Amino acid sequence: MHNQKMLKAVATSAIGLSLLASTASEALWEQFLPETEIITQFHGDPEDADLRLFMAGNQFVVMDNLIAEFKKQHPKYEEIYYVTIPPGKELRWIQQGGAEWKAADFPNVQELDKVDPTDPSTWIMVTTGAEGAGFKMLNMPDVYTTVARGHMNQLANAGLVNETFTYTHNQLAVMADASQEATLRAIADDDCGTCLFPGEDGTNVDGELTAVGLYRLFASPLVWISEPDIQTQGIERHIWRMYTNVSQAAFDCATSPGQPVCSVVVNDVFPPAPDTCANNATFFSGESDLSLRKIVYQLKRCDEGPYASPSDATTFVTSVHHLETPANIEEGVGISRLTVGPVWGTEVEFQQFRRNNPDIVAIRIDDNAGPDGKALNRSDDVNYLAAEVDRSAGSDKPGLGNKVVARNQKAAKDFLEFLKSPEAQVILERAGFIPATPSELNTTIPLP
Repeated sequence: MHNQKMLKAVATSAIGLSLLASTASEALWEQFLPETEIITQFHGDPEDADLRLFMAGNQFVVMDNLIAEFKKQHPKYEEIYYVTIPPGKELRWIQQGGAEWKAADFPNVQELDKVDPTDPSTWIMVTTGAEGAGFKMLNMPDVYTTVARGHMNQLANAGLVNETFTYTHNQLAVMADASQEATLRAIADDDCGTCLFPGEDGTNVDGELTAVGLYRLFASPLVWISEPDIQTQGIERHIWRMYTNVSQAAFDCATSPGQPVCSVVVNDVFPPAPDTCANNATFFSGESDLSLRKIVYQLKRCDEGPYASPSDATTFVTSVHHLETPANIEEGVGISRLTVGPVWGTEVEFQQFRRNNPDIVAIRIDDNAGPDGKALNRSDDVNYLAAEVDRSAGSDKPGLGNKVVARNQKAAKDFLEFLKSPEAQVILERAGFIPATPSELNTTIPLP
């Protein structure tokens, strides 16, 4: 499906990536991960860094500007290492004292897995079971950020973080190609082509998708969806909440609660790992086939029922990061397949203004409150949390080994204070994020 590129060690070093082996006897490995994942997710040299940052995945759109301003204010921190893979993967990395990233047959789903249960330091990225190649990363962060409070709670329970605060917000949007936007909007507005919700508009006066419009669009057998991984990509938890809200709003559960879909609630219960069609089928077995999250994540993904016919439309789960969605959309255009992807609104702006890609557009989602009281686009539910990782307290924790050593504590505190500064907040806002309020920036949230 995708053109896979093999990045050799010489190529990775040329773009400033530190894929250093843990001992002199180990060599760098060749990799088959998508090039966009490698170039945009790992930056700097972790071995001698003055500050190490594990940032929430979609912070890649703003990190270069944040780091430039931070260095301007704190020139003594010359070497800064940062990672912007999904925070669930970063969490596993921290919990196990390291990760080994291996090649995979993209675009199949990848996840961190432990090959040797007795080895506390190494996870590998696996897909098909083939050995492949990869690289080992044993370095720990000084600062961790995420959009999932549960991630912070897990680190707190391990004695690695004590408190956090909210430093910015985001909202969900539907990414699409400009050449397909009119057709996609027609599907969202068409009440006879899908025979769903006759007479109801799929977009509001501002051109944003209503609950009915988003439901029609994502349930349509004509539309292919690039979907994040529920196990480790924090954005998917917000997307699932949106899907549940949309289902209940579209079927008017508030006044007509008799529909089977009305029993599905917005919660943080997700399919267990490993993420397979068989396992997820068990998870969804008691859920209505009208539930949008089941349609997208199980029925369309596994080619079950009417949602996969007649055009064999499907849901593709991104392997490492939803950064892959623009490539999936472009590929769909190339073979005349309608493709959309739920993403953070900031990622569309990044494609348009930072990557000079005007063909990527956002179909915005209504921000009116859904049945759970939160906006359909989750704009009032997406809280980015930041915390210092107190690694001096974690050296005796199971699985963390002796790699948990306190370093760069002053740099970590300086960076967290920087995130609260007017300069950082302006940089985030210009990238499309929603600024945190003064109260949020100055309110410490105890953990867990």
